[in-house]
Amino acid sequence: MQTTINPSWLAQGWSEELTLKQKLFFGFLFLVIAWIMVSTVLQLIDPAIGILDFGTLTVAVFGMLVGWLAIYISIWLQELLWHPFKSFRKQFGQHFNQLTSWQQSILYFSVFFLLLYAVLMAMVVVF
Repeated sequence: MQTTINPSWLAQGWSEELTLKQKLFFGFLFLVIAWIMVSTVLQLIDPAIGILDFGTLTVAVFGMLVGWLAIYISIWLQELLWHPFKSFRKQFGQHFNQLTSWQQSILYFSVFFLLLYAVLMAMVVVF
């Protein structure tokens, strides 16, 4: 006799997909752990490693950590202060797929170049 395995039974207690906030939180948690562990891992690889090596890689991981935190806080504030954003974000895929291909391309490239502009302006401020 062959028994069938019900997939919903295997995933009992787990939702089908994590929400965006949960994904950002787990990513942030991973970066915090990586930031704490980077110096220990470097010392295991090379015991003669200097303090500057710690600092260089720690700054890179810390930069990713701060960027991830900024994204998480901005989404949290948008949903807190502007309630229609939450429903818009949930239905964005459906609305985006209704656009024609050239409209999708314009939207995609405008977001890409605005993010590139933001990175360049942030570099101007820092340097």
